[in-house]
Amino acid sequence: MKQLNVLVIETDQQRYDCLGSSGNPFIRTPHLDALAAEGTVFTRHISANPVCQPSRCSLHTGLYTPAHGVYTNGIALNRREYVNSHDITIEEPLTLADRFAAAGYDTAAFGKLHLTPNIENDAREHQCPTYPESYAVMAAPAFRDWHGPYYGFRHVEFTGGHGEIPVTTGHYAQWLHDTAPDVYAEVLPHANPYFSGGAENRLKLPVAGQQDLYPSKIPGALHNTTWLAERFIEYLQRGRRSDRPFFAYVGFPDPHHPFTPSFDIAAQFEGIPVKPPVDPTGEQIQGSILLETVKRPPRVWSEEVLRYTYAMLYQVDLAAGQMMEALRQAGLWEDTLVVFTSDHGDFLGDHGLLYKSEVGSEALLHVPYIMRVPGRSLPSQVDIPMSNVDVLPTLLACAGVGSACDTHGEDITAHLTDDSRRVYAHCNNNTGPRQINYTLYDHEHRYTWYPFAERDELFDYRADPGEIRNLASNPAHAALIADYRRQLADSLVRHYNPIMGRIGIF
Repeated sequence: MKQLNVLVIETDQQRYDCLGSSGNPFIRTPHLDALAAEGTVFTRHISANPVCQPSRCSLHTGLYTPAHGVYTNGIALNRREYVNSHDITIEEPLTLADRFAAAGYDTAAFGKLHLTPNIENDAREHQCPTYPESYAVMAAPAFRDWHGPYYGFRHVEFTGGHGEIPVTTGHYAQWLHDTAPDVYAEVLPHANPYFSGGAENRLKLPVAGQQDLYPSKIPGALHNTTWLAERFIEYLQRGRRSDRPFFAYVGFPDPHHPFTPSFDIAAQFEGIPVKPPVDPTGEQIQGSILLETVKRPPRVWSEEVLRYTYAMLYQVDLAAGQMMEALRQAGLWEDTLVVFTSDHGDFLGDHGLLYKSEVGSEALLHVPYIMRVPGRSLPSQVDIPMSNVDVLPTLLACAGVGSACDTHGEDITAHLTDDSRRVYAHCNNNTGPRQINYTLYDHEHRYTWYPFAERDELFDYRADPGEIRNLASNPAHAALIADYRRQLADSLVRHYNPIMGRIGIF
């Protein structure tokens, strides 16, 4: 089998229904919808964890959270150069980039990887001075000339943070400073409102008091989303080793909050209709742990958040279109496997909630996965559950590189009609035992078990996709719940690897 090039595009905090190809009639994603039309849409792609770092480490290693050990944000994926003591033996899980590099591929990454902590609190920076994705390292002058290697990637170019925060650190910040110093100088003083506050005194905010919701003064042509597309295209045209196939990863920081699309893009979405949230007041779902733990925004803010999320994703779509057109112009489109996905979702007003949390939820765990494999006759739509631990073995197999029997995932193309398939999400977090939870998805249900809260959640996603009716208290489902619990316990035994355990700085 011919070895294909591979391009993985991953957004941050994009739920499944935030694409036109996922059935959202209000969003504008024409280029990604075109990719979906040419490829395969996996309608039940489930993240292994509802927050950034654990999910991303599962995608890059093919391992569930209890095995790779990054159980929450703030923990570095095991690699000898990023541990405090270099005289100990640690287990290092192989990443996608490691495996493709070993197969002779040129490897490059652009944007957000988040395999080591990108610290958001200056007081903690001293605890991780060697993490390349920490804000302190990315802000240092020497970082300008550092481009890897990093977890198997030969070449990397980073953005740091979300919203306008990338202006403060990383390769993008250096580029913007050099390319458009006037824009850089105008944006920098208020580039960190989500963490430092004070934006309301300097900006005209669409909703008073909400400092992480405003149009950025960075025009679309200079936004980090556009910059990432341009960096990939530069790599494609001049930066790659043309005598080898390439494995490239592009990690867009958007549409993660702060919700700050470019002002010229935001203007196009002013007042547009949005997809109504499910249970926007939070009054329909009863007894859910969600209502105890997740921030509840005003209703009008939810609508504006959706408009700005749509604007941010339109910018991502334009950038993805640029990259795919560059592949066509280079004559590589029919030699390149393209994936589009996200690490986790956002409540976006469902049940009156916003952002993410370390809980089981369809809004957080169900994310897009589109895959176009040249030369393979795959169905246009696959409805069986797929985990992001399946991405690594699937890409290796589809690219003609080989198999990965040492991961928890499977080549999904070999299981396209397997209705018995079940996938898992494990959420051991830093917020206390009450929120520790384990989730199982099959072809009908999402079941989540909170063992320390003595709570179960069972939802039939075919009849109740918005997760309004928790069926766990119905005696008719007692046997099914007992079976799910046994399977979750079995998954923990099979997937737990204590040698990977690390302490998070948060």
